[in-house]
Amino acid sequence: MSASSPATHEGSRFESLRIRGHQGGVIQPHRSMGGLPWDARRLATVAGLTLAAVAGYVALLPGILAMWRWGLDWARGRLGLDLMLGEQTVLLPGGFSLRLPELSTITPQPGVGALLLATLITVAALGVAFKLPPRLTPLRYFLRLLAAIQASAILFFAVSIDPFPFRVSDYLFGLMSTGLVAMGITPVLFGLVLYPMDLVWWRKALVTAGALVHFAVLTPMLVLTHAGLLLRGTAVVMPALFLGFGVLPFAVVFLAFYGWAMSWPSELERREVSAPVHSTR
Repeated sequence: MSASSPATHEGSRFESLRIRGHQGGVIQPHRSMGGLPWDARRLATVAGLTLAAVAGYVALLPGILAMWRWGLDWARGRLGLDLMLGEQTVLLPGGFSLRLPELSTITPQPGVGALLLATLITVAALGVAFKLPPRLTPLRYFLRLLAAIQASAILFFAVSIDPFPFRVSDYLFGLMSTGLVAMGITPVLFGLVLYPMDLVWWRKALVTAGALVHFAVLTPMLVLTHAGLLLRGTAVVMPALFLGFGVLPFAVVFLAFYGWAMSWPSELERREVSAPVHSTR
């Protein structure tokens, strides 16, 4: 019987230490990391929920667009925003098309006063980033990134003789289109990362419906917020808004709903059946 090599023994030791906590106990894998066998029932559940969610979204899409059109029309006057409301037709594969609401306005160019104010705010944000405590390190780096982006925009408007190539109207329409895309891919992404998990089907459907409703409300509110900031802050704030608060809110909302679903007890835990565990041998 041959003895195991030192390298094999050392690798086994490190593998055992890797799954132990600071008090020596075995760290159990989170429910989102536990593998479950694929069978016909699980495959049918994942496919059925995904197709049902996509079909429901497509069926409700005309109503969602009508709600957005009404909400934008109602809010623009009450918020005092100089915006014109129209429609733009978007062609889809297969000969289909959508008529999306579109907000039109001039693109305000920054003057000397706007550039000075943006510079002061950027310097203040950078100072706050360096003063935040270490426990807020992610926020510190986020503020530094926004300050760098904003500084590049200020430099562009201060020295460039070329006109700014992006229009506020196109920016707002792109943001609204991003909301539609986020709603469309949410069931597909959940089909990959949530539906295979060991949760009862109605909870998966509840999380999906909650995410889609949230996106349906968030999108026009985000568009109006960006419109107000752009009209008052001029085009100099557009790069920081787009890179810091454009797609990011949709990603954060998706992760929040996924994390909420993963915080629920799985069916194995609910039935007090042992979940998959690490092997310490």
